[in-house]
Amino acid sequence: MTKQRLSATFFSATFGFTTLALACGLQPPVQNGGAAVKDGIQVAVLRQSCSQTVETEQPGNDLVETTLEVEVRNGASTPIAVHGDGFRLGAPDGSAIRTSTWGANQAVALDPGRTQTFQLRFMSRGGLSCYREMTLESPSAVVRGTEPVQIGAVKVVPAHAPTGYGRSAS
Repeated sequence: MTKQRLSATFFSATFGFTTLALACGLQPPVQNGGAAVKDGIQVAVLRQSCSQTVETEQPGNDLVETTLEVEVRNGASTPIAVHGDGFRLGAPDGSAIRTSTWGANQAVALDPGRTQTFQLRFMSRGGLSCYREMTLESPSAVVRGTEPVQIGAVKVVPAHAPTGYGRSAS
């Protein structure tokens, strides 16, 4: 086997395993506000994963990494484009986190009657919490022609808080 072919095989196997591992780690949110719909176009959060690294030396500055599996359904009579980089994850402190997903700047065309799922990754230090409500906002994610479709936010709480989380020591 040539060196080039061996490298391609290794890359394919590694990428496939990583993709499978990420997909298997996703589960339904603990609380899901349901889909947001506008003009027949629907945005919903199907599954998610969330990890939170507590920084004891820096209270309130936890590192949170969230992956959301988002479904966009085009029930409109015209094609739309979905821009992954147009989604924001609203945090309880009012901040709106941009996605850090590779390739999110590539628009995906969605014909009428079609559905597409996307995995969007968000990371933040402070602001987000896996145990508090987040809102998936799409201010410029869905475009019909040249105009963004103003779809409402989808509210989710990824996980139950561990026992004793958030209590201050007396």
